[in-house]
Amino acid sequence: MSPSAPALSIIIPVLNEEKYLPTLLTDLSRQTYTDFEVIIVDGKSDDRTVEKANLFAHRLPKLKLLESNIRHVCHQRNQGAATADSDLVLFMDADNRVPPYFLQGLKYRVDLTDPDIFTTWIAAEDNTSNSVAIAATINLYFDLQKGTDNPPTIEAMLGFKKSLFTKLKGFNHRLVINEGNDIVKKAVKKGYRFELFKDPTYTFSLRRLRKQGTIRLIGNVAQLEIARLLGQKMSNHKVTKLYPMLGGRSYDREIESQNLFDSLVQKLKLQKHTDKLVTFARSLLFEENSERR
Repeated sequence: MSPSAPALSIIIPVLNEEKYLPTLLTDLSRQTYTDFEVIIVDGKSDDRTVEKANLFAHRLPKLKLLESNIRHVCHQRNQGAATADSDLVLFMDADNRVPPYFLQGLKYRVDLTDPDIFTTWIAAEDNTSNSVAIAATINLYFDLQKGTDNPPTIEAMLGFKKSLFTKLKGFNHRLVINEGNDIVKKAVKKGYRFELFKDPTYTFSLRRLRKQGTIRLIGNVAQLEIARLLGQKMSNHKVTKLYPMLGGRSYDREIESQNLFDSLVQKLKLQKHTDKLVTFARSLLFEENSERR
């Protein structure tokens, strides 16, 4: 890395994000830590995403705007990483929200622990019971699984040492979902270190939950996560029905529900983790309630 290169490269893939991207860019322009560049990779948006991004050139001096010929989030992320000037790349989604101290806190954690791959806990999008419960549940699940050989991740906030990301050949654009889990699993298998930071936190957008209905989508994602955890496969038709995103072909058969549940119990060894899970859940709820008072 040259002496003038930023310490961090933030990569944001976008497609028709005129409503959300300006809010994230505003958050980034207000960071207490400023040694970073922002790389926006647009998949030829049909709206004013590019126009609105260009308005931030004076507020984010190290802003790059790239155009991708392929409308695919994995391809766009990989393209952005290829042009990054920093040795550290951080992938964000356009609808994230980050507090002013976020990058300062994240850089502190990274410098302290020197991880190969990293992410953070999420914050509740608002103070409603549903949002708080969803955030607490996600954080709890991630924390309990972080030490496994297949730690779950959310691609909305995922950082890498650039050299490792390049060695792993980036995100697999052939996958329907879980491209983040796929690359993290490969890295962990090779002995690289994954870190989940409890702070700072970022706000993960629940807009897909609102669009499909909270209970329905949580149930859909739960089915996919269980299959992922067990290394099971589903038909491509089933995956598309449960989670209709840009796609690949990694699942090809159904799972009988009772057998899946029995396997899950055995895999997680739930009896062993019951006390930890209950204690942790209570502490999360207490923390959330205290902050709202």
